[in-house]
Amino acid sequence: MDTPKFQILRQAMNAYALRTRALATNVSNLDTPGFQRVSVSFEDALQRARRGPGGVQDASALRVRAQTEDRPPLLEDEMMELADTQMRTQLATRALSEHFSLMRTSVTGRPE
Repeated sequence: MDTPKFQILRQAMNAYALRTRALATNVSNLDTPGFQRVSVSFEDALQRARRGPGGVQDASALRVRAQTEDRPPLLEDEMMELADTQMRTQLATRALSEHFSLMRTSVTGRPE
């Protein structure tokens, strides 16, 4: 069952996986001359969609992609963003677990 909540959570997990890869690239290229920081902004895309007419009806329309910034990566910034991304991933994972638990209850008629 592909609900709007599930679509958003799926997009969030994809965005956080992409962001983690971008952060790993940034850290691995800290000392590369001319390297520009790579970032992924899912939350901005979600906020724009929420403010639109009708809110987020189709999360598949959320376009999340990596983009380069006009600055080099800094280790402290990358590590803080990695910690933030890990917390967001854990939150989305818990929300997905709850979503599937509710679906299981609706199908079987009993929790767990």
